Amino acid sequence: MKKTVVLYNPYAVFYTMPLALIAIGSYLDLEKYNVIIIDARIEKNPFEKIEEALSNNGICFATTVLTGSPIKDAQEVSKKVKIKFPNIPVVWGGWHPSLFPEQTLNEPSIDVVVKGQGEIAFKELLERFELNLSLEGLAGVCYKNSENEIVCNQERSMVDINQFPAFNYDLINVPAYMKLSGRKQLDYISSQGCRFRCSFCADPFMYKRGWYGFSAERMGDEIEALWKKYKFEHVHFQDETFFTNSKRVKAIAEEFIKRKLPISWFGTMRADQGVRFDEEVWEICKKSGLEKVMIGMEAGSQEMLDWIQKDIKLEHVFDSAKKCIKYDIGINFSIIIGFPGESEESINSTLSMVNELRKMSNKFHMGIFYYKPYPGNKIADELISNGYIFAKTLEEWSDFDYVGTKVSDWISEEKINEIENFKFYQQLAYNRRKIPVLKFVAKWRIENKKYAFPIEKKLKEWIFPSPAMA
Repeated sequence: MKKTVVLYNPYAVFYTMPLALIAIGSYLDLEKYNVIIIDARIEKNPFEKIEEALSNNGICFATTVLTGSPIKDAQEVSKKVKIKFPNIPVVWGGWHPSLFPEQTLNEPSIDVVVKGQGEIAFKELLERFELNLSLEGLAGVCYKNSENEIVCNQERSMVDINQFPAFNYDLINVPAYMKLSGRKQLDYISSQGCRFRCSFCADPFMYKRGWYGFSAERMGDEIEALWKKYKFEHVHFQDETFFTNSKRVKAIAEEFIKRKLPISWFGTMRADQGVRFDEEVWEICKKSGLEKVMIGMEAGSQEMLDWIQKDIKLEHVFDSAKKCIKYDIGINFSIIIGFPGESEESINSTLSMVNELRKMSNKFHMGIFYYKPYPGNKIADELISNGYIFAKTLEEWSDFDYVGTKVSDWISEEKINEIENFKFYQQLAYNRRKIPVLKFVAKWRIENKKYAFPIEKKLKEWIFPSPAMA
């Protein structure tokens, strides 16, 4: 009789497909394991599904956990599982436990943490569970031994993801996620890792600046097969840095064209990559369906870009923006304000650059966030050496909210109010669907920094309150 493995995605407000769990489940032998993915964003009563599944020869309950509010749900469900099934191991993987394995294992209901790239480690972990073997020496895991002591084994080296099988989307209810996203969208990840060294990001710590990508032919085969099955209209590439290799990007686009796939697609791009791509690559990407890219601009002053080791120039951002305008491609820009010690002049330069970019195209959208320290990078290490104290428990980290937070340790409340008004009015000013008179007023407010009596903003917040996003 097959053993049942439950892979759980905690409740969160974002709707992307649980690609990490699909990757883990796809690597397992389905002749040997009954793999069940349960997603709290889809199921009305997820614990009932978990209880039913684990009662059927359950061998493991595993969950992938991001820092922030998903911790709350994962922790609550893990406690319930341990009470109901005390002999079934509870395993946590994903970003948060990978960065904080000891803190995670301080929770009594959690038995094992799988760190980083987890496909091979998790498969070997299940094999040891089956044979009731010690986890001693199993690379890539931390665990509690028989004396309840936390043991962290050696790190597991990152391997080329082309060794892994295709994602088995049969493990999830694809139409349900399409309904959540509001379009016939397939989420897909074609690479792992990041080669860059940004000093505010945890990627260099997690991946050791390694990167592997699927071959273009493999992607063409897989996406064509998935399209025939699900008839999606759009592919959202969830890669950290999709445009890392220009030859690979060109080959992928050529695969889509050759196979006549009637799809649009989205990918993440660095501004310097956009500049280095020649016209032929841009043309082929557009022809193959490239609809939008995301560019991490981060800051609007060269001094700040250099300090955070972004390794781009301001002109790279504008030049990539011009390329996207030429080929009618949208951009989601990501901007971070309020780095430690950042001057008001630097913040103003960033807001000014955001405004200039927003004027260039109504297909450009700006995500402006306040810097909130997160371990695993150079800036965080420097803050710690200067006495900054990070959260110490899962409960404290569950309140971490990088996206929704409107507070900063390095910006005054008055400046935050100005920034919040700027964010609102730049969205109003350049939204294609807004009333012309409102757009005119919004542009006037931005250009003159006149944010007194923001009636429009208050009305919008009252009618459509923004959800917190951790």
